[in-house]
Amino acid sequence: MSEVQHLHTQYALLLVHDVPLAGRNLIEASAGTGKTFNITGLYARLVLGASIAPGAPSYNAQKGLLPEQILVVTFTKAATAELKDRIRLRLAQLTQTFVEQAPVIVNGAAEPFCADVWSRVIDEQLDPAPLLAQLRLALATLDCAAISTIHSFCQRLLTEQAFEAGFDFDRSLLEDESELLTEITQDFWRSQLYHADPAWVAYLRSKKISVDSLLQRAALSKSRNPSDFLPLPPLPSDEYLQAQAQRYAQLWSECQKCWDQAEISALLLNALAGGIFSGTYRLTVEKWQDCLAQANRLLLSSTPSVGLFKEWDKLTQSHLEKMVKKDFKSVVPKHKFFVAAEQLFLNAQSMAADFDLRLKHWLLQFGDFVREQLAQRKAKAGQMSFDDSITALAQALQNPVRAQNLADKVSQKYQAALVDEFQDTDPVQFAIIDRLFGQVLSDGTLPPFFMVGDPKQAIYAFRGADVYAYLGARAQADACYSIDTNFRSDAPIVQFVNALFAPKDAFVESKITHPTINPKHSGASKLRCADARGSVHAFVFDGGNPENAEKMLFAATADEIAALLNAANDGKASLGERALSPRDIAVLVPSHRQANEMRKALLKRGIAAVMQTRESVFASSEAQGLCAVLAAIEAPAQTGLLRKALVSSVMGLSVAQLMALQLDDAAWQREVENLQTWRDEWRKFGFMAMFRRWLVEADISSRVLQFADGERRLTNLLHVAELIQNESRARPSPALLLAWLSRQVAEPNQSSESQQMRLESDADRVRLVTIHASKGLEYPVVFCPFAWKGKKALLRDTDMLAFHDPDNGHVLKIDVGTSELEAHKAQAEHEAYAEAVRLLYVAVTRAKHRLYLAFPALDKASPVVKNAPLTQLLRDEAGVSFRSQLKDLGIAQITAAFVRLGQSMSAPLTVSDLPASQHYQGQLSSSADLQLGRLSPRFAQAPWSLAAQWRLASFTSLTRAYGANEALAEVGADHDAHTTLPNLQDAATVDQMRFSFARGSKAGTTLHAVLETEDFSRGDAALLASNVEKQMLKSGLPLSDTTASETAEWLLDVLAAPIELRTELEQGTSKGVLQLNQLSTRQRLNEWQFLLGCKSIDVAAFCRVLAKPEFNVEPSFIAAAQRLKPEIFAGYLNGFVDLVFFWQGQYFIADYKSNHLGDDLGCYAPEQLIDVISDSHYYLQYLLYVCAWHRHMQARLGAAYDYQRDFGGVLYLFIRGMSSKSINCGVFQDIPSLELIEALNATLGLGAEQ
Repeated sequence: MSEVQHLHTQYALLLVHDVPLAGRNLIEASAGTGKTFNITGLYARLVLGASIAPGAPSYNAQKGLLPEQILVVTFTKAATAELKDRIRLRLAQLTQTFVEQAPVIVNGAAEPFCADVWSRVIDEQLDPAPLLAQLRLALATLDCAAISTIHSFCQRLLTEQAFEAGFDFDRSLLEDESELLTEITQDFWRSQLYHADPAWVAYLRSKKISVDSLLQRAALSKSRNPSDFLPLPPLPSDEYLQAQAQRYAQLWSECQKCWDQAEISALLLNALAGGIFSGTYRLTVEKWQDCLAQANRLLLSSTPSVGLFKEWDKLTQSHLEKMVKKDFKSVVPKHKFFVAAEQLFLNAQSMAADFDLRLKHWLLQFGDFVREQLAQRKAKAGQMSFDDSITALAQALQNPVRAQNLADKVSQKYQAALVDEFQDTDPVQFAIIDRLFGQVLSDGTLPPFFMVGDPKQAIYAFRGADVYAYLGARAQADACYSIDTNFRSDAPIVQFVNALFAPKDAFVESKITHPTINPKHSGASKLRCADARGSVHAFVFDGGNPENAEKMLFAATADEIAALLNAANDGKASLGERALSPRDIAVLVPSHRQANEMRKALLKRGIAAVMQTRESVFASSEAQGLCAVLAAIEAPAQTGLLRKALVSSVMGLSVAQLMALQLDDAAWQREVENLQTWRDEWRKFGFMAMFRRWLVEADISSRVLQFADGERRLTNLLHVAELIQNESRARPSPALLLAWLSRQVAEPNQSSESQQMRLESDADRVRLVTIHASKGLEYPVVFCPFAWKGKKALLRDTDMLAFHDPDNGHVLKIDVGTSELEAHKAQAEHEAYAEAVRLLYVAVTRAKHRLYLAFPALDKASPVVKNAPLTQLLRDEAGVSFRSQLKDLGIAQITAAFVRLGQSMSAPLTVSDLPASQHYQGQLSSSADLQLGRLSPRFAQAPWSLAAQWRLASFTSLTRAYGANEALAEVGADHDAHTTLPNLQDAATVDQMRFSFARGSKAGTTLHAVLETEDFSRGDAALLASNVEKQMLKSGLPLSDTTASETAEWLLDVLAAPIELRTELEQGTSKGVLQLNQLSTRQRLNEWQFLLGCKSIDVAAFCRVLAKPEFNVEPSFIAAAQRLKPEIFAGYLNGFVDLVFFWQGQYFIADYKSNHLGDDLGCYAPEQLIDVISDSHYYLQYLLYVCAWHRHMQARLGAAYDYQRDFGGVLYLFIRGMSSKSINCGVFQDIPSLELIEALNATLGLGAEQ
């Protein structure tokens, strides 16, 4: 195996088929080198039981692992979902390879991994049958795969191994700690300041310390370890501080007694008029008067202020003596106030130093209080946050005995571990992963453990990621591997990146270096363009100052994009066999602000763009506007709130329109009445019903879509509404919900995945992407116009200065004001700049075929250029970084630096001045379409009607009577909305629990909950009774002494009921008898939720398909379907399937029904159930379920899935009628034909199953 030498680490070249599957391994995967390809390859080898031992077969199915035995950990939910899909695709491709006995074809060629596997099978004459069976089993059980975020893994481990971890079993998840943090902060504020010294309170006010500022600090403090903080100098004694405060109050009082503004003003102004003050110190009359006015305001206060104003020292006697010319020393202005003011000034300086130190200790005390109280209050409430799972597991692993027990337990469940994006770990996470998977087990073995990442792409320090944790893990790895081939970018771009990051100090941090990467694509580029630009092009120009240069680049970038698209329209710019399109172009920017400005520049040239950032949607103006609107709806009598709502970004009235509205009494009253109507709707039907009504009645879509960025605004608005709806389940009260929203808007959580702004459109548009959001993505053409511009200050916050101590193994430390603060600040700035360079690496490695950069020559040196990443990487002839020679950077020097970088490229790097002004001659080219940055009415129309055509629907919403708010019914499981047939007898006097058990939706939900959480196979009546009691108490059902035990006996009888499963219902062919108690938990999937994306849901067309004779649908179902209200809409079909189970090689869909049909088992005979299925439209429910499951299996297994072979049918289980004494009683069965399901799916249109 060949080797790659980095500066500090010896790397072996990774060959995914030959790497040993043992020990602790680190794979360093540079951008574009196929990281995910190799992870899925390692996963597939583990499934196939791969080995490279001499004489052993390459694959052995008997040694293969199943998905539930392979742990895969990454750091975001989105990455988890993507990785799971890619693993599924890899296994499906391998399955198809074994089925067809030839490598699967992808893009016209044999897929390389599958080809290698199959060639080894052929060369070694291995039996493919057991390997195919293993692959099929892995695919079938992939939904049980252990692929999760690090937080989810820790939480699951604590739950499963609670005893070994010493963890409380019964803790609920607290997703949002903001409310608790607010309470704790307010408690601290009250306890500290209620009896506080007035001078201390005044000092805090002068430092802008408030409940709100402390609340911001609380979010940071809660996650900090107390040992991270460097010790502060000790505080003076309380006696000393008290004496100081008393002395200061005394001097303050003396100044007040001596103060006479008129007398002192006359004295000083006369001296000024006499010319006795020297020019160095002389103040104007206005400045003296302002100084005296400030003193007067300050001394009128009854509370002494430690924070004197800046010019106070001008009023001290010694300063006045300095101001007087030598010849006038005898006539220095004198007043007893000047003497008192000097004593106060000197004492204030001493007091300020004491108070500064006291504040630092006080803030540390606050952090301790937050951590202590947060832990106590969550423990008392039986709650834990996501971060708590990490902390609790780390603490458990500090005990050597407990750590070994946990590691052994984990190794029994997970026999291999893969950690993706390892550069995003923090020290605590790494300690957990390393202790569980990187240490020798008690039996002396070390299972396969792979850490995969790239320190050059470590850009999430603001989330707690610690690149030094990665570097520490690299040093401890048994083997380190590198990948030397880039599969993403054209050769010139790969060569440019090699040259740009070649210097040993390129990444600032000496232990991070860039290996030479070889391009996979060395031939002609797929991008063909008639312009003179190279694969890498730099704009070098005279920018004046940084602000002007940035404005010029917004325009220039838009001009260049217009030129590219115009060339595409003229047949002069193509990508492969098609024209270059807007979606092929991405502009990568550091900030959301720059993305907005770039959008405006593009719109001026007729080019539509879509934004992708990681900013919280609660930081948007739409969130603020909706907050204002909801506040007005919640309190319609408050005129001020209504005014604020009307001029918000979502209602959009101008000040002139608002004034006109207020002058029209009738119109104003209508607005107030609207608020009252919406408030009533909110209180009666919940937030989402009110929100939808407001959208329609206030015509919000038209208001918002009139703006050029209308789609962005509408997307934000709907996203915020969805988050509010989710929260409304926990806070149904409008007041509580509004208070929660106000907190989110005030303090957006930028690290929350659910809050990240969504893509507003998938149309053919230019992509505007923040660099953080671009990580992991790729684009044919990439613009990085602002790599030359950094931040004015590398550090945002120096009150809690986090840095890694280079003299102590780069351990994280926090300095809140020690004597070494400046040295630590320099280290923190060093780390911040290093991350800025890594951010640039991420940006330039997104490009596949063309990369644009820019660097302006400025009039003078600027901090924003010194702090820019590109400044570190551009060098003069001697290899000296531009950071050290900012004053001498002209166009010639910058151009020469780019040309030198291009010397190692196989195609020339080109440099030019800014492009000429352009306007896109495509779809949005006419000035009528783009006036003053707003779209014309033709483009301002909503693409669909929010009122009726788009919605989220379920079986329940399709079948119940339609009302005003029907489409807004809460999405949830359909738990027996129809519970009792009206023509059957009353069961009040029946003794049997199956018939006397409570009826209604609450009873149905309770029984469903019991069955979903019960292990069918254990047959323990006491445990089942305990579960029944728990669920009945939760739902509030009446509970007698015997209810739980009798219900348990009934349900055990249900689980023992024989169900004869049929292969062909009409011919009566049996495939065997099933009892539910034969199903293990591994064979069951409870509450399977689906979300079917449908372009067109036509209820009438759905029903017409049922009526076709070739599908042989039950006539009563066809008749019932005709009674449904015909409707056409688009959106999503949502549902929950009670049970999917796997039995004898087939999947079955089952739904529990608690309907009371009578007090005799005869009422539940299979032939009696037809009418219930028909009248309640359950046929529609299960057909939708089967459609969803069919799509799901097609998406997950592809060619390996066969409906007629793999799907066993539908069972509707009427549990009041199921009995161990009667076969098939209470059971309705159907096996819809494949042709029917495909025809029904066709009526739903093509959509994405999620």
